[in-house]
Amino acid sequence: MALISCPECGHTISTKAQACPSCGYVLKPSEQDGGRGPLQSPHVWSTALGVLGAWLVTPWIARLIVALAVCVLGYFMFTGK
Repeated sequence: MALISCPECGHTISTKAQACPSCGYVLKPSEQDGGRGPLQSPHVWSTALGVLGAWLVTPWIARLIVALAVCVLGYFMFTGK
């Protein structure tokens, strides 16, 4: 059994440890996790959902701005101001 330093907090831990007992940094995926891959990371999914939301909302915002501009332009054209 060798000792290494935790990449997160720097405490000395065993190479057989699955997580740092001091900070909880996961060194090795446990058998229960099934070896999480990069697509199972919560950060990846939150970023993907944020991009998807922006992609779906942006066209509506653009249409709203154009509609408001047309209304303002029409108001000034028809009122003679």
